[in-house]
Amino acid sequence: TVFESRAFIGLSIFLVALDLCWMSSAAARPLAVGLVGAAAWVASWWARQEHPNPARGRFPGVRCEEMRSEGAVSHIKAKMLGFHRKGLVDVGDWHCLTMCPPINLAQIYSSVRYYMNMIRPHVVVKIWDAREKEAQEGLSKADFFKKYGFVLISRETAMSAQDWDASAPDPLGIQHVTGHGMKKNVETPLSRKYTQEVEQVIRELLPDAKEIELDPLLARRGPGTKNPGYNFAPHQDYGFTADDWPLAGPEFRQRFGREDCHGLVVVNFWRPVRPMQGPVRKTPLAVCDPASVKMQDIVPVNVRRDSLGYTKMLDLAFDEDQRWYYYPDMTVDEVLIFKSFQHFKSQAGPELHTCFHTAFEHPAAPPGAEERQSCEYRARIWF
Repeated sequence: TVFESRAFIGLSIFLVALDLCWMSSAAARPLAVGLVGAAAWVASWWARQEHPNPARGRFPGVRCEEMRSEGAVSHIKAKMLGFHRKGLVDVGDWHCLTMCPPINLAQIYSSVRYYMNMIRPHVVVKIWDAREKEAQEGLSKADFFKKYGFVLISRETAMSAQDWDASAPDPLGIQHVTGHGMKKNVETPLSRKYTQEVEQVIRELLPDAKEIELDPLLARRGPGTKNPGYNFAPHQDYGFTADDWPLAGPEFRQRFGREDCHGLVVVNFWRPVRPMQGPVRKTPLAVCDPASVKMQDIVPVNVRRDSLGYTKMLDLAFDEDQRWYYYPDMTVDEVLIFKSFQHFKSQAGPELHTCFHTAFEHPAAPPGAEERQSCEYRARIWF
């Protein structure tokens, strides 16, 4: 989380100052001690800024304003955290973010720049009604998905609340994103029931798919799950091309390099799940039309969260031309499908055909609205 990252970087700054104190001469030591104290206070203050209050379970300042209407599609205005200012990274470069030890001074500096570049306290963003957008376009589900990179499908599932929990034993990790380290030969309710439902939808939306990789486990979000909080910062879980694939090994590179392989797409199946009773009204998911994102506003990040090493993902600098959408009142019988990764060998270079996404708090959510229970499941589709 942002809070954990700041706390770690703050601790790193404190330890560097403490090291300077230890190495200083006796005459300079009182000054060094003062610097250590100042560094500790600054690190503690900075780590506490704008993080969710665990007692409240909400982000201060992430409240939404009233609904407006423009043309045939209505929108709301929401305050979002996590947008960057423009100019942190040049097109073609990657910014280094180190969130776990070992960490040196250069990595601390780069990580501090990353967090200091975020727009504070928030950005007010228009989020358009995607249900109305689909009705306005009048396209088939497959054609709408092809044009915008996301679509909503009404599809009941055979999964129960117990099935979802049994299929999500771990916090969200790299195994859910790429399959790296995923247990393959295990039987779960997901592998028995949900994978067939997912494959059917994929065949409807992407009939040219050659092979579909479906894992036996997924990630859950909501109170009481392994991921009790929601991600309130716009992000994209992958990089641009196959060269950016997280922790890609020889097997992946050999497979993508075969002559009969034309490309790879990752699709995220995001849906509310039982035990949720009503529709999602408090913290829906917003997705961004990739055609509305300028390449110079993408913030490529090479991040290390654990001992596995650096992985590449994308953050976003705010621009008023970005077009955000959400589906109001999603139920457990609906699934939002959006592209998370796409690279075809026919591309001339890095392109964006995938959806930045983030949770947000809805302006019309009534007091005491039901907390969202949801799951996210990524399918790797080879062409």
